[in-house]
Amino acid sequence: MGSLPWILIAIGILLILLIIIALMITRKKKTKVNYYSFFISGLIWAAFGIPLKNYVLSAMGIIFIIIGLINKKTWKENRTRIKNLNKKQKIARIIIIGALTLLLIIAFILLMIKN
Repeated sequence: MGSLPWILIAIGILLILLIIIALMITRKKKTKVNYYSFFISGLIWAAFGIPLKNYVLSAMGIIFIIIGLINKKTWKENRTRIKNLNKKQKIARIIIIGALTLLLIIAFILLMIKN
């Protein structure tokens, strides 16, 4: 149980580094909000919040779903496809997706260890 705080600190540091990388890449160019991503994120958050009985997660998921549905008209025009990105943006996106997948796996392992 003594190593759990260090794991959480490491995950937090990794998350902060990912945020810094994302800000460095996107600070030069203003992008439009991708409301389709809001909708999908809301579905995932609500789907995980309900069985975990985490009402904050469920509420945030529902809010994201509502925001996404309100702006459904802009889903296609603001959607960024990976084939339309330049090489630097593709690499950044792959790194971010990989790091988030790694964080998800670590969180799942910690949940299994806890139970």
